[in-house]
Amino acid sequence: MQRGETQGGALAAIGRVKAIAAALLLGAAAASAQAAETGATATNEVHPFWRDATAGYFFRAASFDRWSDGDPNLPGSKFKWAGAGLGAFLFADTGEIGEMLSFRAAYNFVAPLWSPEGNQFNFILKDPDQSGYGVFGELNARLRLGSNSIVIGRQTIRNQWFMDGVYRFFNKLDQSMIGARDIRNMNWLTFEGITLQGRAFDESVRYYGGYVNRIKQVNEDQFLNLYQGAWNVFLYPTSARGGDSDGMAYLGMNWKPTENSMVSTSYHNVQNMLNMFYIDYDYVFRMEGTQYFRAAAQWMYQESNGDSLMRGANGAPGPSFNTNYGGIYLEARPVPWWIPYFAAGITSDRNQIYSPFSLGPSYLIQRIGENSLAGERTWILGTTLDFTTLGLNGLSFDVSYGSRTHRNVNGNPNLPVADWYETATDLIYVFPQDGFFKNLRARARWARAIQKGENWSATSNSIVYVDFPTTDVRFDIQLNIPFR
Repeated sequence: MQRGETQGGALAAIGRVKAIAAALLLGAAAASAQAAETGATATNEVHPFWRDATAGYFFRAASFDRWSDGDPNLPGSKFKWAGAGLGAFLFADTGEIGEMLSFRAAYNFVAPLWSPEGNQFNFILKDPDQSGYGVFGELNARLRLGSNSIVIGRQTIRNQWFMDGVYRFFNKLDQSMIGARDIRNMNWLTFEGITLQGRAFDESVRYYGGYVNRIKQVNEDQFLNLYQGAWNVFLYPTSARGGDSDGMAYLGMNWKPTENSMVSTSYHNVQNMLNMFYIDYDYVFRMEGTQYFRAAAQWMYQESNGDSLMRGANGAPGPSFNTNYGGIYLEARPVPWWIPYFAAGITSDRNQIYSPFSLGPSYLIQRIGENSLAGERTWILGTTLDFTTLGLNGLSFDVSYGSRTHRNVNGNPNLPVADWYETATDLIYVFPQDGFFKNLRARARWARAIQKGENWSATSNSIVYVDFPTTDVRFDIQLNIPFR
């Protein structure tokens, strides 16, 4: 399909979603007019299916530019991934039928703004030709029974529950091993399946679970099986990708035994790929006003199952593995404008940690380095400056520095990976006033990672010494525009 055809199809589908939203609005208006003629109030007579319907456009524009000149001793280390686009998604939600059943549709699309040739894998534009795309990322039915809800169909999965009165949670953005992976700020992962969310014990517990069998990558226009769509994402055309994972069953829970503490845990079983278990404990020591000190610890275990596709190549079965990781996280707010934080973790020598279906709950996420490798010893030190408390409403700045050492390839100490030192910054502005631009967010991000030390080269099958940087620059802006 040519780029013009892709964009033409996107525009046609956008028109269909606009028609859905228009139907909701016109239906509500017609029902209101009929109610007026009979002397009844719209509140009493208009069916909740129309009365409570919502529709809108979640606008985003984003650019991504990551490059490295590499090291001559390490073939393949030189690269550039770059692109920019605008779009995100149009959405329409119905009200409920019988106080139980509702429906949702969301059309995800991107139009290219900057598509330099040969700079794919920016995860904004569609690979490998840097084109725009459009797809119904969400088409689902929702059944609500009290505080429990079941969603069937294409859907975004979010299982977060945050502690009140703390500043940072992007260190655990998805908070489970399945989620939106909303980090490059255009569209996010969506899944096909059936999911459950609910609350219990005076809403001190939030639980979730489900079964998903297909995934749409953040810059794709089709749903693929969980191996092809989440792991083997750099091989094109997609028809060349081997391997099959029929689905993932998962369950999890967030529990707040007190106002200042939370336990999070989950288990995921991904057929032919891996099993994952995670547990986290978070506690906040409150002080005067907004001051607090926060301490948390987590442990994660992963093991292969079935064909162990993640250790194979292009869909071929691979060797079995198991690994684990433990980490701690500290955060404080000694004064209203300053939030320092620290994270550290140790990963087993046996294998790296995988997180292909979400950003994951790990404390060790950095701007460029997202997962810890086998044997890795990691620490990250950072601080956030909240300028709102100094009179600059909506403005904040974050800077962090991290170190990753003692790394190797898949648990083999004879295949070392160079040490990693990363500095990252975020400048964020959220429009602080009411009106059309309420909650508009603009963000500028910069990061640089230095890889330095002994590194195994697959090309020469030898250990070489490397010393080279990778730079990452991003900009994005977003605004939710309700139609009703």
